[in-house]
Amino acid sequence: MLMEIRGTRLHVVQRGAEDAPPLLFIHGGPGAGSYDFLAFQGDRLGQSFRLIAVDQRGVQQSDPLTGPVSEHDLIADFEALREKLGVEQWSILGHSYGGRLALRYAVPHPDAVTKVVFENPGWDMVLASDTLLRAALPLLPGVAAPPPHTGPATKAMWDERIAVLAQLGDRRMEIYTGPDSRDLQLPADTEISGEYHSRSGHFHDQITRSASFGEPVLQYFAQLTQPALLIKGGYDPATSEQEIELFRSDVPNGTYYYAARAGHFAHAEQPDLYAELVTEFLLS
Repeated sequence: MLMEIRGTRLHVVQRGAEDAPPLLFIHGGPGAGSYDFLAFQGDRLGQSFRLIAVDQRGVQQSDPLTGPVSEHDLIADFEALREKLGVEQWSILGHSYGGRLALRYAVPHPDAVTKVVFENPGWDMVLASDTLLRAALPLLPGVAAPPPHTGPATKAMWDERIAVLAQLGDRRMEIYTGPDSRDLQLPADTEISGEYHSRSGHFHDQITRSASFGEPVLQYFAQLTQPALLIKGGYDPATSEQEIELFRSDVPNGTYYYAARAGHFAHAEQPDLYAELVTEFLLS
């Protein structure tokens, strides 16, 4: 359903009982939407939680953007959505780029967010794109690596690196999945209309233009008071070793789980194990 939130309409899907513990899913991308996650985890997590999945403003089935957007807008949207739904407190789960947003949301809202799950997060966009390049370049003989980047993430840096990844074409999933899941099909690739994909592409362009996209967030680890679970796929190409080390050393109540046979989409590659892991952590 579409809900009026801060001057736009966001597409919000809820699964599970209304009186079950609420859990907000924050999708990645930027601009990936919630469709794929719901296909694999909507019914599973809906058995134990009031799962709330939202397409961020301008993404997929939410209204298209009519102006610029920042990560601060997205965080404000999550908090406004919580209030509109009448949820006093909820846990949050961020996948990929959504892990960055989950961290930015949880730290300044300790009274609203009870626990946090990070699935293969891209917390720092320079580090995340570094690891993606290292995974992709062996499959692209003759393609030169972009020059090293120093300083905060910029749109030019991001676009240059994404252009290299785009050259993978149909081999894209080879760097994102474990060996047991190379034939994984993401439903949104074929089941979402071209118009919705276009909205997501425009969102991606606008959010990477935002100054907030380059703002550092790793210093928030030490300020994260909520219990936090990091799920890292053994074949995931997004979360860097530096970020993992910082999470394990700096997060006061952090738990690390290494999903050895999964890649970037652990929720789809090992859906039953993933649902069991998330459920046990959030309900413990």
